[in-house]
Amino acid sequence: MTMNVSATSYRTKVVILGAGASGVAAASTLHKNGQDDFIIVEGQSFVGGRVQHATLGRSSVELGANWIYGKGTNPIYKLATQHGLKTAPNDKRDVAFFDDQGPLRQRLGLPVYDAFDELMEKTVMYAEERIAHNQVDLSSRAALRMLGWEPDTPLKAAVEYFAIEWELAEPAEVSSLEYATGTSDMTEGTFPFGNEFVVDHRGFNYILQEEANRFLKPNDSRLLLDTMVTRVRYDGPHGVVVHTANGDRIFADYAICTFSLGVLQSNSVEWIPAFPDWKREALLSFHMTTYTKIFLRFDHKFWDDWQFALYAGNDTREYTVWQNLNAPGYLPHQNQDDDNILMVTATYKASERLERLPDAQVADEIMQVLQRMFPHTTLPRPTGIVVPRWHTNPLFRGSYSNWPIGMLVEHHENMRAPLPIDDNDDASTSPRLWFAGEAMSPEYYGYLHGAWIEGQNIAGKILECLNKTCPPYRFHKRVRACNPTPRFRLQQ
Repeated sequence: MTMNVSATSYRTKVVILGAGASGVAAASTLHKNGQDDFIIVEGQSFVGGRVQHATLGRSSVELGANWIYGKGTNPIYKLATQHGLKTAPNDKRDVAFFDDQGPLRQRLGLPVYDAFDELMEKTVMYAEERIAHNQVDLSSRAALRMLGWEPDTPLKAAVEYFAIEWELAEPAEVSSLEYATGTSDMTEGTFPFGNEFVVDHRGFNYILQEEANRFLKPNDSRLLLDTMVTRVRYDGPHGVVVHTANGDRIFADYAICTFSLGVLQSNSVEWIPAFPDWKREALLSFHMTTYTKIFLRFDHKFWDDWQFALYAGNDTREYTVWQNLNAPGYLPHQNQDDDNILMVTATYKASERLERLPDAQVADEIMQVLQRMFPHTTLPRPTGIVVPRWHTNPLFRGSYSNWPIGMLVEHHENMRAPLPIDDNDDASTSPRLWFAGEAMSPEYYGYLHGAWIEGQNIAGKILECLNKTCPPYRFHKRVRACNPTPRFRLQQ
């Protein structure tokens, strides 16, 4: 890397936009292959992206990514093992049930819970059968109804929420059957041997920071923190020019953009030239969800030792799923026995609503629900509350991606396709702007390991570009319907 005298203009082979999991993975891959001429640009003051934590009492709580989804060959599990990250087994069957009158007996809750577990297995088989017969995708709601399920009681609605919306951050009405609810990830898991919940006081992003330390020196000039990107020009004869809010310019042969889908859907960054319609259509067709984990600290514990609790109240899309961070193996790992913390999750439109409220009002709403769950207990006021606001954060504009009904594989290929294309609308032999991040992963969209794997993948393509010629890629100028001839005509 070379830098001019003014220290406001940089020249590098590769500029990586974002220092989250995908950006760190891309830089690590370049480094391992002998290419250290890169610059990472990050809007926050730290490495980690959406993997970040906060302090509540004397404990660390994860605001974003919190789970390691499976072990085996999962790269995030491998990193966690290498860096000694503390985790606790995540057991969704360790669950208690509540309604507006208080605790429900397990003999009432578990049969409904088990029935929906079986239904999810049938949903996966139903999706596979439809794919085998080349049938159109359905909304997950339509599929569940086809299989005989109706969430017609508060308990059934809460159980469904736990299985679907709590995972995808969007309800069955808008989620794809084939690419969301009906995937084997929803029943068997992405990787084998169960999921782990991170409880390390150093934070989940410790593993990303340690990986970055393998190729970055202290105060490395190749890492530009607190630096907002405002404009990216990618059609120049010599590569890409990145403009920042503080007036700096970065000239690079190639750029890897790891911005969240929410940022790419917004007008936060000026792209020159503007993204072509086929790219914008694809980006706007995918969904950026919001998943809000709210943490409350109390001076004493008034709940039992379950890992999860489901609240089957009248409005089952708000304050439905609770987690006990004092469950065996959780916060005690941090030796903070005096921190009594409950976590409750909001998703979708409820998340967007809650983000507009002050913390005190959110706490008041939650305490009203807790009082219904524990009607015979005098509840203490929380001594602390943490409410992340991902939807309104301009660096992210949401939590993670979800595949909605109506999104096609060709759309996703267009999301991933680099730019620019050549004048003949064929794949360019030397595109300059490449895209990574969890939303771009063809197999693991929505997951942290998807972000990591896609960062590695795109860095590999950049290395091909640098060494000889860029690899081919797929894009579709027009995403067409399955039946291009309209069947319906206006009646004369």
